[in-house]
Amino acid sequence: MSSDTLASLVPYLLVLAALGLFGVVYWKDHQRRDRAWREFAASRDWDITASWNRWSIDGLHGRKRFQIRTEYIRRGSYTRGREYPYAVVSLELGEALPAMTRIRPEKLGRKVLKVFGKGDEEVGDAELDNAFELENLSDEVRAVLRTPDVRRQLLVLRRRFDSFSIEDTQLTARHQGLPNSVATLEALVTPALELSDALDQAVEGRRERRDG
Repeated sequence: MSSDTLASLVPYLLVLAALGLFGVVYWKDHQRRDRAWREFAASRDWDITASWNRWSIDGLHGRKRFQIRTEYIRRGSYTRGREYPYAVVSLELGEALPAMTRIRPEKLGRKVLKVFGKGDEEVGDAELDNAFELENLSDEVRAVLRTPDVRRQLLVLRRRFDSFSIEDTQLTARHQGLPNSVATLEALVTPALELSDALDQAVEGRRERRDG
């Protein structure tokens, strides 16, 4: 084989080498992420199902069903858009909040409406009222949401997740990206579980004071 022929093959060989290196890195990253999800599930004795770059962990927190799973959301047009990976946390909140109560981070459009006197409901806490869009609140729910632990965990959720909602007694929260470590999974799951615990304690505390 002549030197000219070898020289002409160099670009192709470089491309093949780059593709091979990318494949190795991608495979190792997938293995690391898969190992993290499985270790996290095992640490809490929860069930896991997995396929290529998709995971779902299901279990119970107390008696409440919990799940963290991967989800791909398309943005843009069908032809030019692309799918973005998200970690989605779902948790039943039981009877801590009425099914009609709705809570989600407040968006700019809602803030503009408030200027014109068309805002949502309020709980009587300025930071919460500015941070969240609130619907169908009873006086009891307002009091529960103002409880220090509940208040704190709601604000943590807002900071930690790209979006979340509480409605029909269920919390659903989304964070863009695929967790690749046990610590990252813990950081996503813990705020949801701690909010559930805080709600239960607040409701129980008010019931005891009322009945006592």
